[in-house]
Amino acid sequence: MSISKDLAIVSSLKFFNLIWDRRKLISFISVMALLGVITSLSGCTQTGKAEKTEKLEKSEKTEKAEKDVSEATNTWLNTVTSGSEGVVDEVVALYAEDGVLWGTVSEQVRDTPAEIRDYFEYFAELPELSVSSYKGCVRMYDENLAINSGYYTFTYSKDGKTEEVPARYSFTYHKNDSNQWEIIEHHSSALPEAPGALKTVNAEQDTCENGLLVER
Repeated sequence: MSISKDLAIVSSLKFFNLIWDRRKLISFISVMALLGVITSLSGCTQTGKAEKTEKLEKSEKTEKAEKDVSEATNTWLNTVTSGSEGVVDEVVALYAEDGVLWGTVSEQVRDTPAEIRDYFEYFAELPELSVSSYKGCVRMYDENLAINSGYYTFTYSKDGKTEEVPARYSFTYHKNDSNQWEIIEHHSSALPEAPGALKTVNAEQDTCENGLLVER
């Protein structure tokens, strides 16, 4: 075999080795790129799962808090109409020390425990006091603050007849250091008679889309 033929063979081998090395390099790059995509997708999946879990946990916490606030309002309704000997003390205990009350039949705001007590010494001791209807919406504003607003109707006995007081209300609740929902502000007022020129809004607006609908 001549020297020129040997050189040609060597050159050909080098050429094919170069091509093979490039193919291996391309394959390596392709594999690494694929691994990068898979890793990225896996990371997105894990992030998505974490976000869904966090939203689910938050939703569950919100739902529990809404139910707890609803139960706190039920406690108030049941207590104020209980007619028990200690009804005044029991109702006042549901308000924060710095709680504020705009009572249904009071012309004045009451912002001390003594003033709130004075109100319920009258209201909670009305003969045969009861709640004939109640509908409201509980909304959470953070994990420690909530508002329940809506309508309730009180009835009581006067001169042998049943008197009815339809009213609107809003309870503002705060969770205290004992993990209990207490009333920090309570507004309640008798429903006024609307003027004839004022249009009635659609009743479907009372569906409480962004909170928990409560009624009985």
